[in-house]
Amino acid sequence: MKMKGEIRMSQIEKTFQCNQCGKCCSHIRGMMPREDSEFIEEMAYGKLPLVQLIPMEKMSFPLWDWEASRFRKWQDEVKTDSRIFPSRGILDLNSNQAIIVTYFMDSDACPFLRDKKCAIYYTKRAYICRLFPFNRGPFLDVGNEPKKENMFGTCDGMEKLMPSIPEDYDDMVKFLSKAFPDGSFENAVQFDYINEWVNRTIVDLMKQKKLRPAMNYPYNLFLKRFENAEKIDFTDFLEQSGYIKSKDELIKGFDENKNANETINEFLENPN
Repeated sequence: MKMKGEIRMSQIEKTFQCNQCGKCCSHIRGMMPREDSEFIEEMAYGKLPLVQLIPMEKMSFPLWDWEASRFRKWQDEVKTDSRIFPSRGILDLNSNQAIIVTYFMDSDACPFLRDKKCAIYYTKRAYICRLFPFNRGPFLDVGNEPKKENMFGTCDGMEKLMPSIPEDYDDMVKFLSKAFPDGSFENAVQFDYINEWVNRTIVDLMKQKKLRPAMNYPYNLFLKRFENAEKIDFTDFLEQSGYIKSKDELIKGFDENKNANETINEFLENPN
């Protein structure tokens, strides 16, 4: 008899295996849950400190500022044009700086996709690449308890695994922590953490008066001012303003999935 909180061995033995079909990279525009696109359309074009800089129809997957720097380097190594441009930013009225938080690749298919294979697979790819097939992890606060049906993107490799994922939340998290040996689960949890960290950090910067974002401007005026302002990446701004001591140390912790591992281990030790 299976008790609540236990996972059958037959379930654990079923793990996700990427079949390297290339489908997830061949169409990178519009890859977001419907509720995310609705929120962006309603709130992200000037009502919040962090402003969307491009139309919804142009959006592809996001790159954090340090990830965009790596992709610019790798594009030269594999002789491609990654067409990287800013996608979300803050106009700081204190310093008149345009702070770029995320970038995007202006392309329908990932420029690093070659013959259905990733040309930079063995580098430290972006979180949005490494977290697939997840859309999000189970710890992200979206107002309701996440279910397995809304946590994953469209992926043929998930067809056999989905029926084995438990419906119970605690059991589901335990299962996910073992079923993705490729590290995608940890990457999804870390990506969610960084999203929440960015929002918390922006609020804290405002409280400390290190940041005074332009909000509720006419959108076209905002874009014009943003374009004419001095550009700086978000993590550079944090270091420049004295909010963090070392950008490199911050990114190192993110790269190592430090926060994700702490969150997952704490849950496994003290489930709900």
